[in-house]
Amino acid sequence: MSAKLDDLLLNDRGFAFDAVDGESYQLSPTALQLVRWMQAGDLEEAVLLDRLMDSYEVDEHTARRDLDSFLSTARELGWS
Repeated sequence: MSAKLDDLLLNDRGFAFDAVDGESYQLSPTALQLVRWMQAGDLEEAVLLDRLMDSYEVDEHTARRDLDSFLSTARELGWS
């Protein structure tokens, strides 16, 4: 896990705060869950994709689209 992702403090309403650089973010419910899974050590895309499909009962295409969008943003922010 990246140090930046590990440093994020989360609340149940989707607020994320990076105590190191003082940045704050508002996450969608799906993004919040993805960050929590990643902080718990689930970093492989295949695992995250399966978890999205199972947890939200969506098809692979929908889960892949959401995951790709999230991971793109996470890379831009230095979270992955």
